[in-house]
Amino acid sequence: MFDFVVKCRRTPVEPSRFLASVGREAHVEFIPAMIVNALFVANGHRENSRLHLVFEQSTDFSRILTFDGRDLGDLGGLSETMLLGSCADALSVGARLTKEAEARAASGIIVRATSFEKWVQMLTTDTPGYLLDPRGAPIQEMDPLARAVFILTDQLSLPKNTQKGLMRKGVTSLSLGTQMLFASQCISVLHSRLTH
Repeated sequence: MFDFVVKCRRTPVEPSRFLASVGREAHVEFIPAMIVNALFVANGHRENSRLHLVFEQSTDFSRILTFDGRDLGDLGGLSETMLLGSCADALSVGARLTKEAEARAASGIIVRATSFEKWVQMLTTDTPGYLLDPRGAPIQEMDPLARAVFILTDQLSLPKNTQKGLMRKGVTSLSLGTQMLFASQCISVLHSRLTH
């Protein structure tokens, strides 16, 4: 299983604010490409992949939307409107979650009220974790993997303290090259590398 965790620092968890954020500083319009590139192939899903979107603009707790290729339901299509609508529906289902609780939307998306740090720690308990960073070890030097957790961010860099905390917990820094890419492009590059 390959997990892709994307920290979205400015993305609101309130559904109407989320939908109103297209073209604004949260840049939620980048999210559909992440979903498609992480989980979809022609006529199906990648059953060995999960995408975890961590939305942090909240009055209580972060919300994590998990899309699992093994049991993903109907997202209504692959257009930006439908994919963002599915995210908003999941956020509605998770609106009143207490800390560490989770719920499942009709689409199959799981929504959790959990922090980025705690979720990464849980995912990397017995699976190697890699933080994408242009200064990391080149991906060409990486041995083939059967499973891994890849940690990315949206358009905002990860805070230095968060980076250091991940390194202390055994996460390895990994570079896809010196050219900065969108998170969705990074996911495509990783899939290409992992399937060869």
